[in-house]
Amino acid sequence: MSVFRPLLLRELYDLKNHFISVLLFWVLMPVILHIFLAIPLSLVIQMDIRYLNWSAGGIWIVTAGITAFLYSANRMRKIHRESSQIDALLKAPLSNLHLLLITVLRGLFYGIGQFIIALIITTSLNNEYLGINGLLVVSFQMFTLILHFAVLGTFLGMILPGRMVFTNVSFLIFLFISFGLGNFIPLGNFPESYLTIIEAIPTTTAFANIKTVIIHTPFNWKGFFFTLMGTIIIFIIALIASHKLFRKF
Repeated sequence: MSVFRPLLLRELYDLKNHFISVLLFWVLMPVILHIFLAIPLSLVIQMDIRYLNWSAGGIWIVTAGITAFLYSANRMRKIHRESSQIDALLKAPLSNLHLLLITVLRGLFYGIGQFIIALIITTSLNNEYLGINGLLVVSFQMFTLILHFAVLGTFLGMILPGRMVFTNVSFLIFLFISFGLGNFIPLGNFPESYLTIIEAIPTTTAFANIKTVIIHTPFNWKGFFFTLMGTIIIFIIALIASHKLFRKF
């Protein structure tokens, strides 16, 4: 804990200094997706339930996931590529594991904050009531997904070479999870050949689990556990890669 304390205090100090901009980001992301994505799509997509209620799950996933991804990736890029922070860290009693964990925790923290704000905004706009059980199920799965994106952001922030490459990859990830994995366009609208491939990705099932609360269908535990396993594997790969990219410390 003594190793983490200065780094955690630094993150809290950074949040304090940029709280207004962070809060504005948390508020604007779900509002923008609701106005410019969910509402237009509600005019063309027909479902058995109200589309705007169903798409709220997509807003939670995309906003919280992208926030966790960007905050962890940007921190790793600043440490590794865009500043001399790595030189100072190399002199501290800090291991590669500690560095990766604090970066993941940063993404996890901001992602959870984004999820809470997005949940409040969408439930208010859609006059939706989840109930205690539904809220617990959603929060449980969302925590796993936010952790997944924080770990992915840490890994890609470490290995992607340039700012332009990172920006393009981030944009492609945003498009893919928004439109390609059933978050704003129901999977039933995709061709069977595409579904055969996409449904083999555990996160597709994990995304669908968020919608189970809204459409009252059973929770798929297999998707949850495979997503968690995939997160652990990515973290282990990132840890191995860190010993190749950083000096061992």
